Amino acid sequence: MSVRSAVALHQGADEEFLASAAVAPSDAHELSTVHRAALRLADTYLTHPAGMTDADRQAVSAELTAPQIVELVVKLMTYSSDKVMVALGFDLEEPGRFVID
Repeated sequence: MSVRSAVALHQGADEEFLASAAVAPSDAHELSTVHRAALRLADTYLTHPAGMTDADRQAVSAELTAPQIVELVVKLMTYSSDKVMVALGFDLEEPGRFVID
């Protein structure tokens, strides 16, 4: 289990939700439109931020408020800082006990 999954589980997600969020946003039919919009923003931010299209912006802003978008981007900036650890193979196999507020 990754640290990201452990944090998500701690925050109330369940295994089924994590599995559904692991697919492309357009294929995640069981997720709400709000969740799909958040995944669309996250995918674009993490893979190719300069590639965000007007259609992406419209889809995200139709489901998320400006404060929600800002909050999500700030969290993505914070959480994506562990990409180096993952790339180097230092992601935890079993998460330790920790709390993020």
